[in-house]
Amino acid sequence: MENVQLSIENQIKNMIVTKFGLDISPEDINDDDPLFDVNEQGEGLDLDSVDALELAVGLKELFGVKPQSSDMSVFKSVGSIANIIRSTIGD
Repeated sequence: MENVQLSIENQIKNMIVTKFGLDISPEDINDDDPLFDVNEQGEGLDLDSVDALELAVGLKELFGVKPQSSDMSVFKSVGSIANIIRSTIGD
């Protein structure tokens, strides 16, 4: 059996697609796409504040890390979340 370790970014993307039942694949999400908005290029997931809470719970379940809710910039993109996870768990 092949042991494949997903990057933190891919784990976050898989969790987002599964948790929110999105009709896209994790590969469709770029690391810098906005999560709570849609940029001028039409990229982004346009999640809402309730989704932010579910995202925080999902991160806690997946990595044992709950980003501080006072700093919403953490949730800007998959890449920004991955950076916080790395700095917290030391990966």
